[in-house]
Amino acid sequence: MNETSPPEQTLRHRFPLLWRADATDPEFRKDLERTDREFGSKWRRHKADRLAELQRHEDQLALAVARDEIAATRPVIDLLGLLAHAPGSLLAAVATTPIDAETAETVFRLSTIRLSPAVSVADHDLDEVLDDLSSLHPDDLGEALLREAIYAVGPPIPNSRLAKRFEITRQSVSERRRRLEDRLIELGKRRSLASLRDHLEGRMQHQATGPVLPPSDPFAGIARLDNEGSFPDVIDAVQAGLWLASRIPLDSRPPGFRRLPDDSLGIR
Repeated sequence: MNETSPPEQTLRHRFPLLWRADATDPEFRKDLERTDREFGSKWRRHKADRLAELQRHEDQLALAVARDEIAATRPVIDLLGLLAHAPGSLLAAVATTPIDAETAETVFRLSTIRLSPAVSVADHDLDEVLDDLSSLHPDDLGEALLREAIYAVGPPIPNSRLAKRFEITRQSVSERRRRLEDRLIELGKRRSLASLRDHLEGRMQHQATGPVLPPSDPFAGIARLDNEGSFPDVIDAVQAGLWLASRIPLDSRPPGFRRLPDDSLGIR
């Protein structure tokens, strides 16, 4: 039984990038449609020079692809550099229960690494979120309002107590609180905080009483930490993101989350 030989491949299989490129010269494309034998017949004594020219263009395209890939993964490489302090391996860091701002920051930054459809850093990059929160520029009263009343995980401190602490009227505290809430809602429309809100919503379990962040979720652990560092820090970021995520329906003022008996976080 005679076996037929497989058809000879054209040069486009040898130069795939050049073949796929929209800007490839039409004369090059004609050569790429030829088999090696047809190509040799066309160029005869100049075959080696013509092949070298095709290879040079293929290499230039490959270099451009490599540069694009490096540029795309650079944010992830830079982020991993920031995680040099992570405990042990990255796997150990992922399994770490946040116990302070340092471990909380490690968990947060690791959560922003995306592997699909390509390696990248998500929009809720911690530095971007902190930059947005920094634009609030709160004074001592504003910081107390944010951390102890607006997005506090737990019973919010009454306006009367803050009025007494800062020796101003309760009405003044109420007005400042409402203005800060409005500004935070506006900030929530920015890419970084909107991405963080969506990320936190995706981690929640939806129950009859509303969304709940499970007690074992590392972001619940971050939100439960005492907020003692300078404003803003990673705890502010998570608590602010949760506060924005509690806005149900979307045209309402966010009520915030509270700590439930099992250490999960539920709507106030």
